[in-house]
Parts: sequence; C-alpha cells; structure tokens
Amino acid sequence: MSINLKIRPNEELLEYFEKNFDHFTPTQKILVNYITTNLDEVAFLTADEISNKIHTVPSTITRFAKEIGLNGFPEIKDRLKKILFKKINSIDHYNGQFEKAKLLKINDKNDAIQNSLSYDFSNLEKLSLAKNEEHIYKFVSVLSSARKKCIVSSRSSYSLGHFLFFQTNKILPGTVFQNNYDGGMFDALREMNSEDVVVAISFPRYAKSTFDFAYFAHTKGARIISITDSRISPLYSLSAVSLLCPCESTSSFHSYVAPLALINAILSELFYRHYTSAIQNLKEEESINEHLKLHKKDKHTKSFFNI
Repeated sequence: MSINLKIRPNEELLEYFEKNFDHFTPTQKILVNYITTNLDEVAFLTADEISNKIHTVPSTITRFAKEIGLNGFPEIKDRLKKILFKKINSIDHYNGQFEKAKLLKINDKNDAIQNSLSYDFSNLEKLSLAKNEEHIYKFVSVLSSARKKCIVSSRSSYSLGHFLFFQTNKILPGTVFQNNYDGGMFDALREMNSEDVVVAISFPRYAKSTFDFAYFAHTKGARIISITDSRISPLYSLSAVSLLCPCESTSSFHSYVAPLALINAILSELFYRHYTSAIQNLKEEESINEHLKLHKKDKHTKSFFNI
C-alpha cells in the first residue's frame, strides 16, 4: 500500500475508507465492507471475532490497521466509537429533534411514506439477521425466575414498556410497570434485592430517568435486562442481558417497529414457556370479564325498566 494512502490524524475513518476503497486488496475490501455495514457491532468486537466472520486471520486485520497509518486494530475501534458517539450527539442532544427535522427536505416526488416504510422494513431485516436467540432465551429465563419483575421505560419508549408490561402480566402475574407519578419509584427501589429483575427499555436519546432507576436497582443487587439500540447505550454495561435493536427512521423521531417486533418475539417465547399457567390466567380473566359484562348489562337493564 502506498504511503500516500495513510490516514490523516483528524480524518474520519469512514470517509477515508470511501475515498481509498479502490486501492485496497480484495481481502481488505471485504474487511472494510464489513466494518462500514456493521459499525455498531465492529466497534465492540475483537480482531479474532471479526476474522471469524469474514473468514480470514486476525493478523490480516492488525496488518491492515498498521498499513493505513494506525497503531493497530484497537485504534480502528476507538475511531469507530467516536463516530457512534458523534452520531448520537448530533441527532439526539437537547434540541436534537428540531435539528434533525431541519435536515428533512420536501421533494417533488413526495416519497416520505415509501421512505418511512423502507426504513421500517430495513430495520426488521437487520433485526432478523442480527438477532441472538440465545440472548432472547436468557432474557426470558431471567425474567421468569425473578421474585419481582419491574419494567421501566419513559418518554418516547414509554409505550414499548407499557405494552410489554400489559402482556407479560397476563403470563407472569405480579409484573409491574414503574413510573414515578406517585413517588412509587422510591418504594420500589427500597425493596429491591438480588431476587428481583428490572427490564429497562431505552433508545436515543436515552432517558435519564430510566437509566437512574436501573442503576440504583443494580446497586441494590437486582438484575438488569434491557432492550436498547447499541452497545454504547448507557444500559448496556449495566445489563446481565441486553437485546439490541435498530430504530432508524427518515423522520425527526425514531421508528419503534423493530423494537415492537422484538418485544413480540420475547412475549411469544415467554408464553410458550409458561403455556399451562398462561392459559389458566387467560381463562380466569375471561371468566371475570364475562361476569362483569353480565353484571353491567343487568344493571343497565334494571335502570332502563325503572324509567
């Protein structure tokens, strides 16, 4: 590789790859393609793990890093992490939605609907390809074995947490959805111990209240399992199991189509693992529902005839 292809100190790695791609060897092109299409993952993998995925040897990756002017593969990872942090900060700081919205342009084709659907399909495809079933099984196992099961989410992720709570509670009664409208957060944290689990759901920009709850529950010994988008999520390092899911969109807000699909998969596994008790719970719920409907109907009928 010619010395004039060395990366400059402040040059962004992805821009460098794009500009010099034609000069790379076939193996290096495979490596660069893998890095650029799996940015979130590569930033946290070892050279050994990547070499297995692209069917080469670790020394090839180390040698490539040095040939482009870096000290080694760890420096590639450091540069990738900076790109990830920059991506999050540029879109999701305090006025991030406004800044992102300003970048959206109306065009003559008016293809916003198709672009949105295309991103959703792409997110679902990425989820399907990148899912780790063993992690999902472990997620469900930790949830199932806990004494107390607490789901916490807020802001734009609120609806995801509430849906997971609503359906989980039909399978595992006693599951709670945590909010702090009545100061109940403090009671929940005071009573937590190592037999409990917190399911934390958070996507950029990561809600501080969700992280704070998970962090303090962690200090009390509770196990944390999470659903988030990346290994740079603050929840990732706290979690015994963290399920990662893409949420990219063409709009000023994130798309939760793929996270909801992941939650559906979790609920399906949870249901079939507790099939007998879940069926019994649903049967009892239906019985209560029918009783209340009948009682309500009789009450209204009597009121009608009294008129």
